[in-house]
Amino acid sequence: MLRIFCFLFFYGILLTGQVQSRDVLNKKSVKLYNDAKFYAQSGNRTHAVNLLQDIIKKDPPFFMAYFGLADIYHELNNFRKEQEYLEAGLKQSGEQYPDGFKFLADLQYTKADYEEALINILHYEKLKPSLNTLEKRLLESCRFSTSAIKSPIAFRSENAGSAINSDLDDYWPSLNGEGNSIVFTRLLKTDIQGRTLTHPQEDFFISKKDSSGWQKATPLGPPINTVDNEGAQSLSADGRLLFFTGCGRPDGLGSCDIYMSVKQNGIWSEPVNLGAPVNSSSWDSQPSISADGKWLYFTSGRSGGQGKKDIWRAERLGVSTTGFPVYGKVSNMTQLNTPGNDLSPFIHPDGQTLYFASDFWPGLGRKDLFVIRIDSIGKMPPQNLGYPLNTNADEEGMIVEVSGERAWYTASDRGFGGRDIYTFMMPEKLKPNRTSWIKCKVIDRKTNQPLASDVVLNDLTKSYQIQHQYPFENEGEFLFCLTSGHNYGFNISKEGYLFHSENYNLIEAADRMKPVSLIIYLDPIEVGKITVLNNVFFETDSYQLKPESNGQLKEMVEFLTKNPKVNVEIGGHTDDQGTDEYNKVLSEKRASSVAKYLTDLGVALTRVHSKGYGFDHPVAENKTEEGRAKNRRTEFKIVE
Repeated sequence: MLRIFCFLFFYGILLTGQVQSRDVLNKKSVKLYNDAKFYAQSGNRTHAVNLLQDIIKKDPPFFMAYFGLADIYHELNNFRKEQEYLEAGLKQSGEQYPDGFKFLADLQYTKADYEEALINILHYEKLKPSLNTLEKRLLESCRFSTSAIKSPIAFRSENAGSAINSDLDDYWPSLNGEGNSIVFTRLLKTDIQGRTLTHPQEDFFISKKDSSGWQKATPLGPPINTVDNEGAQSLSADGRLLFFTGCGRPDGLGSCDIYMSVKQNGIWSEPVNLGAPVNSSSWDSQPSISADGKWLYFTSGRSGGQGKKDIWRAERLGVSTTGFPVYGKVSNMTQLNTPGNDLSPFIHPDGQTLYFASDFWPGLGRKDLFVIRIDSIGKMPPQNLGYPLNTNADEEGMIVEVSGERAWYTASDRGFGGRDIYTFMMPEKLKPNRTSWIKCKVIDRKTNQPLASDVVLNDLTKSYQIQHQYPFENEGEFLFCLTSGHNYGFNISKEGYLFHSENYNLIEAADRMKPVSLIIYLDPIEVGKITVLNNVFFETDSYQLKPESNGQLKEMVEFLTKNPKVNVEIGGHTDDQGTDEYNKVLSEKRASSVAKYLTDLGVALTRVHSKGYGFDHPVAENKTEEGRAKNRRTEFKIVE
């Protein structure tokens, strides 16, 4: 949009004496200027340029002609000419036209001449009583950019390689939690027969990583890839759900909508439109799913936001019997969004760290990448990721691996051709919370076949449920992302089988932050079968149950309620530290405490027995602390 010609009416300014200081103005110059304005607004820029240059030639002090030319060259993206005429106009006008300093500062900021831009916008601030929102933003960005250039972050990017990138545009990477499967968007120029497409088409490609590295990317294929465009996708941590953007589809609610596909038996399902209220009659795109599946972050241009495009999020309300999560309760990230464009959200698997792009928060130009913790939104501004990761070009679509050590993003015009996907090691101050993952396969011990089971992940310290996966949400395999600072317990159960529990205390055990892969065998309910109660805890040298045990104990009550014919023995075991008598008594009292808890919650006394074994039945050597910890255990045994 023409900034000067559209908003300055020369005769009105002339009458107030704010533009030209000369006592007598050349009436011919005034007429030519207004004629140039008419032609410029009508789209005849060539004629407008000729008229303005004629003014300059015949009446050099008529400085608005210089600014008019700068305005036209601004629209033509001819920055060299624009700057030439802005500087010439300011030389003639002095301080009579303050906007000239603002326009010059804006141009210099765009070109990454940050120090010069800061000088000119500060001069403009002195000449104007107060700055509007956009002017304040320009001043703050110039200040930030000048400082950022002087204090660059440690940043070195690497091309993701020829297995992923091609001579076409490859962009918008998304990873599963293990970091061994990447789905990205590729802009195709030919069809599968090699024929040139009338319009380039976006499709998804996938590459998988094995011991030899990333394998050659292949099309994700139907039913997700179609003759339409698919892009801006998000892969769930377990690799089972794919959220993506589809535009102009028959079932769409707006120009672009968010769709979802579920991988079932290794095959992606027919994508479904998430529908209202996630999708609207406007543009809805760029989904990012949280690792626990509770929140879906996305970008939308719908009404009711703070700016042009805003970041929103939807809450998971439940799961359909076909395994499709259902989202609703859409809310605007009000205190994060700005009057500009805030987009490209990525919620890290820690559930707290949000990376996004914005063209309004103070940055180095156009769209920059930012980071903020969810619980600090509204309390402090987001942090710009800094220079040279951010530049005066567009940066967006960045993701960070579960470990927080490495990030992936898209860069242009270097590498294999067009846009390529790059990686870099995250600077320490920009990393998310320490996070790892645990992957489990659940197997029937008798048949050795996978079992789709109920899986509940709890925070034992705060006594709340973090995540619940139902049998129709997994096929005997699941993955949880675990963030440091929590004591995690998860319980695996299936009708007709004895339950299984695991514990991962990550409050202080930093050495346990490494990824873990487990195979868990479930036993059918039969007499003699035993499971260790890994989430039952006692005070040191005491039979007093800790509050962290409540979740496990309630799960035991639920098991016994669902299986009314089952009678059990609670067995207490210790390590070999101390006397035989001491350990026998302690183990008996601990087993009795668990049995009493169960009966207090309604389980019949005749169904629960307790017995202390002391250190008579070790499952590991007592020579190490790790071995002794395994021997200090409480068991749940089916006796009848």
